[in-house]
Formats: sequence, C-alpha cells, structure tokens
Amino acid sequence: MKINKLCPIVTTDQLADVRQFYTQHLGFKVSFDHPGGYLGLRSQSNPGIEIAFMAPCEQGHPYGGHGVTLCLEVDDVDAEHQRLSQAGLTILVPLKDNPWGDRSFISVDPVGVSIYVYSPIEPTEEFKKCMKE
Repeated sequence: MKINKLCPIVTTDQLADVRQFYTQHLGFKVSFDHPGGYLGLRSQSNPGIEIAFMAPCEQGHPYGGHGVTLCLEVDDVDAEHQRLSQAGLTILVPLKDNPWGDRSFISVDPVGVSIYVYSPIEPTEEFKKCMKE
C-alpha cells in the first residue's frame, strides 16, 4: 500500500480545549472545523503534519468513534478495499463516498485501532464551508 498521508484522529469531548492548546502552544492552525464535532489542525511550520480531533460517536455506531483512528490517504481506495478484503481483514464500514470529501472504508488492526482508508473526492457545499485553508 502506498500511503500519501497519515493523520491520527483522537476522540474527545474537549474540542475547544485541544483547539486552544495546539494553536496557542504548538504552532498548529485550524484546517477544518465542523460544528458537528470534527476539528482538523495542520502544522504551520510543516503542512505535511496534521492531527485531528472528533467528538465521540453515538452508542451502537458501526465505527466505535473512540480512542485513536489512523487515517491513511491512498491513490486508489477501491483497489485497497478489494485487496484488504480479499486478504481477510475485517471491514467495519464498507466502501462509500462521504460528503466531507473522501471515498473511504474502515478496517481495524489486531489491537482494535480503527484504520480509515480513503481517497479524496469533491466535498459537498456544506463541508466546503468547513475548510479553513
């Protein structure tokens, strides 16, 4: 798998606190801000370094939305989905287009870390408004 970008997402209900901490003390700037509970931050000194935070998902959601998620951007998410499915990996959320601007699926590693594999697509107008750069 050729990975173009890696971005960890940490689930927390303290989005305002982490926004202030990372922007004030560590030189990050807001790159994506959705009022539904997703905050993307990018390093000002190295735009290739990103971290994101999201609010916990509701109970029973197929993707647990807790702990840490690793987001892996790839060139061809359909090919990776097929390859990893054929290899017998557990797929938590099937391949789908998302309004925030990616086509993705979610798998899980042996210790329970969610692996969000995606390729960028055009976001909807609602989500374009959330992009800060």
